[in-house]
Amino acid sequence: MIHRCAISSLCATLSMLALSLGLSSCTTEDYETGDGELSYLRTDFVEVHTHVAKKLDYALSDDGDSLVFEPMATAEWATTPDSIYRAILMWNRKSDDRRVTDVISVSQIMTLWMTPASRVKTVYTDPVDVESAWLSRSGKYVNMGIIIKTGKTEGIDARQTVAMVCDTVMTCADDTEEYHLRLYHDQNGVPEFYSSRIFVSVPIGSLRRGDAIIIETNTYNGVVVRRFVL
Repeated sequence: MIHRCAISSLCATLSMLALSLGLSSCTTEDYETGDGELSYLRTDFVEVHTHVAKKLDYALSDDGDSLVFEPMATAEWATTPDSIYRAILMWNRKSDDRRVTDVISVSQIMTLWMTPASRVKTVYTDPVDVESAWLSRSGKYVNMGIIIKTGKTEGIDARQTVAMVCDTVMTCADDTEEYHLRLYHDQNGVPEFYSSRIFVSVPIGSLRRGDAIIIETNTYNGVVVRRFVL
């Protein structure tokens, strides 16, 4: 059985598609996940919690580690108190405990909630390149590393938009469901002078074991389809 994506716990409102990103906000540094060149240098995909505005007190990594910031870390983009944000944490691990005492950087990751295609007037699929895509060990996110072409033109402040559109949800014979998604990307006239890598996370924590997520992405080399089973 095929039906439209209309799961309220998973699908964001249309306003989520209005996440238009300037070059400064959609660009991340070049990160290498896992351990770095030195054994104590780590980069983790995490959920971070704000104790007060712009101050982080703890994090939960995709590997399931609970981390405590001592002292609290500063993140200018984390403006809402007592809230959870998706982020990349780069830090020096000093010992085997879970205290984070030496933070190198905490950068926000775009969280792309599934938006029903029926709520989107035009689904833009301007090309990007998919560098990586994987299911987090926690099973709460599908993470993607994508390459977007960017550039600046004098006197023009154009912004690109990235989102995740849910076309259909298919119910299978075993009562599991397949979520068919498309990466929404509106280049919006931004020049394609150079490449910039960004990471995005698609929340899937409300899906059931056995459900599948199929993500279709239009790339410069054609359409790429990735499938993940919980």
